[in-house]
Amino acid sequence: MAGQGNPMHEGQIRTVVSLLASTDMSIPEIAQRMGCSRSAIAAVNRKFQVRQYQGRRSTWEVSVHDTGDSEDNRTMA
Repeated sequence: MAGQGNPMHEGQIRTVVSLLASTDMSIPEIAQRMGCSRSAIAAVNRKFQVRQYQGRRSTWEVSVHDTGDSEDNRTMA
């Protein structure tokens, strides 16, 4: 697992992207699960443009890449 100051490995990045795209887990929850900082998860999200928050922290849209599916709106309860 990536820790503070240690880079994420390619497999960890793929896991983060998958969690961002396919779960309702928040960034802090993903960070805790992956053993890294929230800012690292947010940086992966920015780089791969998985979730579009549009200025809101509790609601996001999952960006669709190469699947042809419509955008999936998710709201945290």
